Amino acid sequence: MNEEEASLFDMLWLLLASVIFVPIFQKIPGGSPVLGYLAAGILIGPYGLSIIRHVHGTKAIAEFGVVFLLFNIGLELSVERLSSMKKYVFGLGTAQVLVTAVVVGLVTHFISGQPGPAAIVIGNGLALSSTAVVLQVLQERGESTSRHGRATFSVLLFQDLAVVVLLILIPLISPNSSKGGIGFQAIAEALGLAAVKALVAIAAIIAGGRLLLRPIYKQIAENQNAEIFSANTLLVILGTSLLTARAGLSMALGAFLAGLLLAETEFSLQVESDIAPYRGLLLGLFFMTVGMSIDPKLLISNFPVIMGTLGLLIGGKALLVALVGKLFGISIISAIRVGLLLAPGGEFAFVAFGEAVNQGIMSPQLSSLLFLVVGISMALTPWLAAGGQLIASRFEQHDVRSLLPVESETDDLQDHIIICGFGRVGQIIAQLLSERLIPFVALDVRSDRVAMGRALDLPVYFGDAGSREVLHKVGAERACAAAITLDTPGANYRTVWALSKYFPNVKTFVRAHDVDHGLNLEKAGATAVVPETLEPSLQLAAAVLAQAKLPTSEIAATINEFRSRHLSELTELCEASGSSLGYGFSRIASKSKPQPPDSSDENQITEGTLAV
Repeated sequence: MNEEEASLFDMLWLLLASVIFVPIFQKIPGGSPVLGYLAAGILIGPYGLSIIRHVHGTKAIAEFGVVFLLFNIGLELSVERLSSMKKYVFGLGTAQVLVTAVVVGLVTHFISGQPGPAAIVIGNGLALSSTAVVLQVLQERGESTSRHGRATFSVLLFQDLAVVVLLILIPLISPNSSKGGIGFQAIAEALGLAAVKALVAIAAIIAGGRLLLRPIYKQIAENQNAEIFSANTLLVILGTSLLTARAGLSMALGAFLAGLLLAETEFSLQVESDIAPYRGLLLGLFFMTVGMSIDPKLLISNFPVIMGTLGLLIGGKALLVALVGKLFGISIISAIRVGLLLAPGGEFAFVAFGEAVNQGIMSPQLSSLLFLVVGISMALTPWLAAGGQLIASRFEQHDVRSLLPVESETDDLQDHIIICGFGRVGQIIAQLLSERLIPFVALDVRSDRVAMGRALDLPVYFGDAGSREVLHKVGAERACAAAITLDTPGANYRTVWALSKYFPNVKTFVRAHDVDHGLNLEKAGATAVVPETLEPSLQLAAAVLAQAKLPTSEIAATINEFRSRHLSELTELCEASGSSLGYGFSRIASKSKPQPPDSSDENQITEGTLAV
């Protein structure tokens, strides 16, 4: 069999194993596709059936799965939303890495008897977690926008920066280095040079992206060539990844920056759709290569040592991260969940320990044991996440005091949405926002609704949405909009009035029970008022017309005609009385007319159109 055929057979086996194992593990309680990929990798890898022998080449391709994952995360964020997380990225992230590295390093040196350089590498390597596995698990569980999900992502983002320092440090503390050990001046010079290169690369990506991305994509979109559009997206991802790699940073960080910049353009949704197939396949391949590094025979022969090390890693690291998280204002339950998610090792440990072996810092036997511990810990991540949810449901108190909003739990939010009322309508809005990773908080005065939202890991709090103090605690001064869906007209009116008076920066979108209610809400300062009976009535009418055997096209025409006529009547009402009852479009548009044609005017009209 020649090399081309061997590569083709490797690919077929990889696809076959994923098709078989992933559905099986998805059906296991608490299972995850990640576990299926890991199991498939163990079976067909060099330590299993040895079907895949060229693991190194497979790993080189699989690393792009992490690159595409981080690019996708960047697309779903924005520069503004990322800046609001700086407290956790640089505060909590720095504290987690330093505290964990120091504690693990000291234990390795004084208890395990490893020399200083090896203890430094092991401490820093095990302080890192798996960006790919943890983010995938958070997305699968729908917890990316939860309190612990945001904190976890922030720490992972800092770890991607910290790994650069570790990789620079390893050659400098090697006994084979020209300094013969730790040279502090050499370390300072190397880190300073690396910081300059990193800043230049990041600045180049941000400046070039903001200047070039939008016009380039606009030109390609005008040509209406889908293939070239996709090719340009791949060029952006791989180009920024290469630039950061050449600067000594991780490729994934470059892709993340590219995603952040593209998130500010109108092409982000199409780009996300284009990369979805690449991301899914390559990420699955990455998880399979992690499985290939797990040696079951080595596990059996060193079972007590490996299980003891694994228990110390997960238990100790979870405890340290939880304590650090509590110091940064995270509730004890959320801090424990962050600790459990970050407790396993990460893919960068493989790189760091492999480089340490090459530099003579640690023995190949020790690195093999650590590879196995890290690989098994990564495989446990989905179950650790499930365990965190179980702890939250069992030990989180569900009395009213524990459901009240706490300012320290919302101080990282910026440009978020406030959902006032977590009934059926509020829950639908929350689901839609969660799917798009748009930050929000919800308020309700029924503790059963709040407890139900908390059980789903949603940021739902007990409180009166018409209270200035409650609105302040959920960050209303930093919010961009509020969706008001309370049960009674009086509660809706009070909430609109409070937001308009105390937090005029928040645009209020509220449902009206009837015309008089809608007029009162507009007088109170509502940005847009939506009649709650119109669309349900039209949907019900469409169902009745379908039962009456009318053609689908005629039903659609009838419904659209009625809707258009209704909205035109509302427009006439607006012109006659100044009211905009009915989606707020006319009022927003009319308010924008006296203003000069700048970007803020365009935003106002767009908001009105979206309200329709």
